[in-house]
Amino acid sequence: MTASTGEIVVDLSALRHNLDVLTARVAPAHVMVVVKNDAYGHGLVDVARAAVDSGISWIGALDVPTALTLREAGITPPTRIFAWLLDPADDPGAAISASVDLGISTVDQLQSIAASPSSSTARVHLKIDTGLHRNGATPEDWPDLVSLARSLEDRGVVEIVGVWTHIAEADDHEDSLSIARFNEAVAVARDLGVEAPLRHLAASAAGFARADARFDLVRFGAFAYGLPPGDGPSAHSMGLRQVMTMRAPVSSIEVLPDGRRASIDLGFADGLSTLAPGRVGVALHGRRHPLVSPLEVDRAWIGLDDDADVAVGDLVTLWGDGSTGEQTLQEWGDATETMSEELVVRLSPRIPRRFV
Repeated sequence: MTASTGEIVVDLSALRHNLDVLTARVAPAHVMVVVKNDAYGHGLVDVARAAVDSGISWIGALDVPTALTLREAGITPPTRIFAWLLDPADDPGAAISASVDLGISTVDQLQSIAASPSSSTARVHLKIDTGLHRNGATPEDWPDLVSLARSLEDRGVVEIVGVWTHIAEADDHEDSLSIARFNEAVAVARDLGVEAPLRHLAASAAGFARADARFDLVRFGAFAYGLPPGDGPSAHSMGLRQVMTMRAPVSSIEVLPDGRRASIDLGFADGLSTLAPGRVGVALHGRRHPLVSPLEVDRAWIGLDDDADVAVGDLVTLWGDGSTGEQTLQEWGDATETMSEELVVRLSPRIPRRFV
């Protein structure tokens, strides 16, 4: 952190703690740590390396460029990297050659793999849409997708590693219907001669709460970073620790007719929510002070009590685990009517990340 800018502190020991908790929670299922969107704003490569060092064998990269970045950073097999958002412009050959597992939703995607000049066998996970409509083959198209994949497997073009889906994780009844549809799709695949080694359906919420949703692999994104859903149990009550703390030094102090205020050099260009002033507080010397209007492009203002002993350079904690009086990201999300995940993925890459 320089004299004027803020910093994001990423506590890798908290990350490792969370992964230990989640691994124990879902065993014997395996854990995939999802690192999309720069590891939810925490720092892609450092987070992925810490996860692997903690014994995690699956990394969820979202897309092929992210997966290749991780391979180039030295995260190599036997660590598996899974990419499922496939752009038609992506080179499947590069992903196949780098031993990236690919989530496949359509016959066209399989045909693109078959046309690739790569001499390696593609590792694929076939996706069924169970109601969320976030890619995946429809139940009507599922038999064709499975049959083509099996034919390509017989030719050595692909290896069918998994069958998977996404569910909404918003309503127990709807999730139960999705689980039933998933089991039906697995049975259809089996009838067509495909018995995939891995079945995966659940992300953080369902994986944590429902044993019947875990299958062989659970994809943990937000929970790995200690970010539970708003209006729900706190990270602490779940045994998780918030990984990210954001801080900035006081850059100026002003005396106005109606009181004093202090500034920090972070604003909405850095990703702070314009809904935050008047709704959240920040910690300064262990006391909470309100964030006040206006939130500027590169500056935020903090209201000061008359007796607040504050000087330029004093450290302000915007959010953290709550141990020094600051609010958590879950509390910020509730106050600004959004998700904690949105708050962190919006953060500008120009804010330095410091890993501890």
